[in-house]
Amino acid sequence: MREKKEFFVRRRIYNREGFKSRIAKKDGEVMLVAERNVVTVSGTTPIIEVAKLMKKHDFRRIPVTDPGTSRLVGLAVAIDILDFLGGGQKYNIIVHNYDGNFLAAINCPISRIMSRAMYLDKNSRIDDVIEIMMTKRTSAIPIVDNLESMRVIGIVTERDILPMGEEFGISVREAMTRDVVTVDEDMSIIEASKRMVQNRLRRLPVVRGDELAGIVTVFDILRMIGYGEFKNFLDRGIRVEDVLREKVSRVMEKNVIAVKPEDDLAKVSQLVKATGYGGFPVVNNGRIVGIVTTSDVIRKIYRG
Repeated sequence: MREKKEFFVRRRIYNREGFKSRIAKKDGEVMLVAERNVVTVSGTTPIIEVAKLMKKHDFRRIPVTDPGTSRLVGLAVAIDILDFLGGGQKYNIIVHNYDGNFLAAINCPISRIMSRAMYLDKNSRIDDVIEIMMTKRTSAIPIVDNLESMRVIGIVTERDILPMGEEFGISVREAMTRDVVTVDEDMSIIEASKRMVQNRLRRLPVVRGDELAGIVTVFDILRMIGYGEFKNFLDRGIRVEDVLREKVSRVMEKNVIAVKPEDDLAKVSQLVKATGYGGFPVVNNGRIVGIVTTSDVIRKIYRG
């Protein structure tokens, strides 16, 4: 498999303009970092199968294409599936079109809930990717051959352009989000889902009083359908609504990797690469004071 280029910021060299001019101004350079073996689904793929693919490959976004031409027609997004399952307005589809029948609903085509895809063509620059990610708050951008055929030939994610290095000379405190949206460990799974959907957040720290107790992600909740557990619940006469009323502590990750405000921002990039996680709570004296994500790192390094 082709080895993708990684971007490194050298120790003590933090010159954003120089760094950007070196990596982001050449037309067509986007294909140096794009993943060419793109996992796609068709518009008729059942929602539950898309959820399984997302879990299997650790993808939050999967391009939806025409099976005959590979033409991009939309984007399957994990948060939209969560919205559909009860976290937001898309749940009305289950209520009004499927009479509340979850089993039938999760087998409906992904085209019912897919999002419009932001995309770029193969001649785009990495700077174009960064601009769209920062302004449109998207973590993955499909790359098409040209604007006429719209054939998907690659995809670029935040992790593909995440700068790496031993030290950036920037603290986590300078990049982190301070107004942290959290959930209490006694909150229900459905309420946590609604909070994720309302804020378009992929992960939420779980607190016990003022202390960090865990973290819950979209995937932690989607795992229930990704392994067909919904059908198991229904077969045993358990209502899905009752399962979603369980406490979020049932699905949260308890062994949380956290960083400190004074840590160098490079540590976050290193942790992303080592763990595959896309964000980490920032903790000071046992209390959560922020959260830092791949988006925060990219924004700070490339945009200042």
